[in-house]
Amino acid sequence: MTKRGMETILITGGNGFTGRHACRYFASQGYHVVSVVRRIGEEDHGVQLERCELTNAIETSNLIQRLKPSYVLHLAGQSNADESWIHPVRYMESNVMATVFLLEAIRKHAPSCKVVVTGTILQYPVKENSLPPHPYSLSKTLQIFASKSWASYYDLDLVIAKPTNLIGPGPSTGVCSILAKRVAEFEKTGVNDILTHMDLEAERVFLDVRDAVSAYHELFFMGEKGREYDVSFGTTASIGDVATILSSMAALPFDVPEEKRKGIPLQPANGSQELKSTCTFTLEESLRDTLQYFRNL
Repeated sequence: MTKRGMETILITGGNGFTGRHACRYFASQGYHVVSVVRRIGEEDHGVQLERCELTNAIETSNLIQRLKPSYVLHLAGQSNADESWIHPVRYMESNVMATVFLLEAIRKHAPSCKVVVTGTILQYPVKENSLPPHPYSLSKTLQIFASKSWASYYDLDLVIAKPTNLIGPGPSTGVCSILAKRVAEFEKTGVNDILTHMDLEAERVFLDVRDAVSAYHELFFMGEKGREYDVSFGTTASIGDVATILSSMAALPFDVPEEKRKGIPLQPANGSQELKSTCTFTLEESLRDTLQYFRNL
C-alpha cells in the first residue's frame, strides 16, 4: 500500500545499473518507490518490488491500473549493440513494444501521470535512404519515435531523456566498469590484461549515474511535453585518460601509452535540447567509486 501523503513513482528496470541508483535516490527524496523487475532477486530494501513482464500487454496494463502512479521513470530495456545482432526480435520487444504497452497502460489508467522515457544519445537520426547501424540503434530510434507519437496523440505528459555514457558504482557493462573490473582483478591476480582490445583514443562524455538520476528528477518538472533532452553535461575524456586515472588509483600501477589520448567526441543527435546542469561527482570520484565497487565483489 502507498503511504499516506507520498506520491508514487514507478521505476521500470529497477534492478539494473541505473535503476538501483534511481530507487535509492527517489526514496531519499520522499517518494513511494515501486521498483518493477522481471524477477525478484537481491534488490535494495526500502522500496516496493513488483514483478512484471513489460512485453506482456495484459500484465503491464494490470500493473498500472492497480498502482496508478504519479510518475513513471522508464529505464527497462536491452542495451548491448553486439548482442542485438544475435537477438534482434528480443530488442524490438524489450525496447519498442514494452514501451508501447507501458504508454498505452498509462493512457488508459493513469493519464495524468508524468513520464520520463530514457533513450540514448546514440539514437539514430532518421533520414531518407539511411538505416541505423545495428538492431539496438533501430530499437531505440523506434522507441523514441513511438514515445513522442503517443505523447502527441494522447496528450501524455512525457519527455525523453537521452543520457551519454553513464558511469559509477554498480553492475554496469560500460567501458569504465570494464576497465575498473580489470584493474580490481589485476590487483588480486597480478595478471595484466587491462588494456586488451581497448581503443584508447576513443573519446566520450562520461556522466555519473547519480547525477543522471538527479537530472531525470528535474525533467519531471521542467521538461517540455514531447521534447527530447540530451543528458550529457558530464566530462569529456578519452578511454586512455580513464585508464590513466585508474592507474593512479591502482595498488599495482600499470602503464598507459602517452600518445593514446585524443579522439573524436560523441555529438548529440539532431533535434535534441541539451539539459544544462552541474555535475556533483567528478570523473575521478566516479572512477574511484567504481573501482571500489569491483574490489568489494
